[in-house]
Amino acid sequence: MLRRIFTVGLLVVILTFVVFGQQRPFEGVTITVFTQTPPFIAKPVEMFKAEWEAKTGGKVELITAPWGELYTKMMASLTLGTGTFDLLLHPAAWQPDFVPFLVPLDGSFDPEVNVFTDARLNWNDILPVYRERIASWAGVVYSVPLDGDLHIAYYRKDCIENPEYQAAFKAKYGYDLRPPKTWQEYRDIAEFFTLNPETGKLEGWDWDGDGEPEWGFVEAMRKAGQADWFFLSRVAAWVADPDRPGAMFFDPDTMEPLINSPGHKEALKLWKEMVQFGVPGILGFDSGEIRFQYAAGKACLAMDWADIGIIADTDPASVVKGKVGYMILPGTTKVWNYKTGEWEEKFNQAPFLAFGGWLGSVAKNRPRENIIAAYDFLSFLSSPEKSLISVTTPATGFNPYRASHATPAAFRWWKAFGMVDPEAYIGIYTDSIAHENVQVDLRIPGTARYYEAMETAVVRVLAGELDPEEALDQVAKEWDRITDELGRENQLKAYRAMLGLP
Repeated sequence: MLRRIFTVGLLVVILTFVVFGQQRPFEGVTITVFTQTPPFIAKPVEMFKAEWEAKTGGKVELITAPWGELYTKMMASLTLGTGTFDLLLHPAAWQPDFVPFLVPLDGSFDPEVNVFTDARLNWNDILPVYRERIASWAGVVYSVPLDGDLHIAYYRKDCIENPEYQAAFKAKYGYDLRPPKTWQEYRDIAEFFTLNPETGKLEGWDWDGDGEPEWGFVEAMRKAGQADWFFLSRVAAWVADPDRPGAMFFDPDTMEPLINSPGHKEALKLWKEMVQFGVPGILGFDSGEIRFQYAAGKACLAMDWADIGIIADTDPASVVKGKVGYMILPGTTKVWNYKTGEWEEKFNQAPFLAFGGWLGSVAKNRPRENIIAAYDFLSFLSSPEKSLISVTTPATGFNPYRASHATPAAFRWWKAFGMVDPEAYIGIYTDSIAHENVQVDLRIPGTARYYEAMETAVVRVLAGELDPEEALDQVAKEWDRITDELGRENQLKAYRAMLGLP
């Protein structure tokens, strides 16, 4: 009997050793993952690295930097002969600059580094706009999506649907209070919920009955706080039309900047006017801070990626659970036609894939074993199972990007995490992506430089330091200078490729 027990025990030890050995292919390999300072974006790495380490034997070292330093440090690591980081979690807009230094993920480097045959990754589950237009460059896949970014708008149902406020609003503005269909309506609603009816001052008032004042809206307006994407989301409806691809950025025939068109200037003027209706301190808010301001009940309206929706319903500190409605970005009643140089009088709406999402890319200036391990960890992070947890967890910064994130089974998961109405939430997301006039973000070499010039000017306009028209005229000149420095012909070719033009 003792001999049998010993034999069985020895067999278990041997089998465990064999299986364990097979399942730990990266024993002794340490990979470095570089991204922005937690919580947003870095949080899923922190959530899942221990599980991957236990399964593979590898180690994950997470290195982070503030948003304002991220591009410079990533580019420096990639261009060094021996880089520092194995896996970069970065904005989609930076991919064209990084491509010469990245491992292609189509199996050409190694059969194990192939998104098309990776069963765990389930490549075709990723929505087409992200896997086909965002993850690839010049027809080659260099990155794996981790996040599906686009801007949507939010409103407090308890203030918009209040009969008393509806009557007062109509008396003042002459139309019904409703979720705003245009940016002008958005402006009026923000003013209404900031203008104290007792004092007549723009000082906020207690419209939700909690004993504290609230205000009209909250958005990111800080330099290096992603104010650039908030500006462009407002621009889109003023200039974008399905018949004129590229109108948000450059003329696709000449690479002439369109950033200073009358449509862009109208958007900036209206945004500047709205500063007075914002939550106090709005000029200093980045995209992370506005989410917690909104969850704290400080504003009626907001624009953001999908994060506000999650935090509002699932953060323990939120006071607006179940009170938030979702909308496609507001539109305009006219759109600028840059080809004719005239306004077209019509309703126009243009959802914007602001930022384009976060991607994971593997640096090729690293040892082979690190490259394969880094891809394996990336595949693990983006898998349907792990990504669903990421997009339903507050403060990850990851938003839905897979078909499996919008199934009945996924909705049950969303509700288990605290979402009150995930069907409506995801519905606005998918409607935005499917919209005939949805606009993609700029993705050409030098995007970070173009955006830095634009954001620097825009935040100075918001602060009252520059005139909107003069500021955007100066941005256009700087964009021309950057284009000439990088090579106008090459930039034009890249821009047309981004737009899907021959």
